[in-house]
Amino acid sequence: MSSAAGFPEPAAALPTLTGPQHAAVAKLAYAADQSASIAVLCGPAGVGKTTVLRHVAAIGMPTGRTILLGTQAELADPDQAIGSGDTWSAAADPPDLLLVDDADRAAATDLCDLIERWRRRRADIVFVLAGQGRLLSLMAADTRLERSVRLRVTLPTFTLSESSRLVAAVWPLQRPAAEDEADGVIRTIHEIAGGVPAVALRLAEMAAMLEAADPGRGLVPEDIETIHRRLWLTAA
Repeated sequence: MSSAAGFPEPAAALPTLTGPQHAAVAKLAYAADQSASIAVLCGPAGVGKTTVLRHVAAIGMPTGRTILLGTQAELADPDQAIGSGDTWSAAADPPDLLLVDDADRAAATDLCDLIERWRRRRADIVFVLAGQGRLLSLMAADTRLERSVRLRVTLPTFTLSESSRLVAAVWPLQRPAAEDEADGVIRTIHEIAGGVPAVALRLAEMAAMLEAADPGRGLVPEDIETIHRRLWLTAA
């Protein structure tokens, strides 16, 4: 993680970006150059919001810009702020850029308080607030926040090819004799998940467990549908 007292992660250590993630990084890097601005990054769980924030930090640090990246809970109070894995302390000068992850978990009043507390320390500090879709509703519910936002970036759900790469990372599918059945398994995971990475990962993890229990049996799309029904019944 990047911090006011640390260094950016090497580019080689950061995950490769998808097309939408790359576009989001470029837009947020531009927003970060606008003094006293607020930008919002939204998207469903697992689409890479934290990855985008890390890339924004990696771009900004070599320019001499000081950056603090952490969750809303970690950064709520400047006197006790702890960025993820960094050594920034309340005695240090406020950073140029504050990257606030999981901002959707706060109330609108909490976000206003966070911004006002940091602005009392540094009037031109730039904020990037990241979270799931609820964050947009929070911003719209408070006119102070709504008027302050200069840029909104939304990361879309994954495409089929992106879901395929994601699933392959956690579940090296033992491809059955029929190639189209293997493709059908991946497509079924993608369609049931609606392109939401967190759901696709959960289905892939359960599929991997099922396959491990009977390694000689290749999975078919109907197996994924059964897993989905069981997960739905468990959640209900």
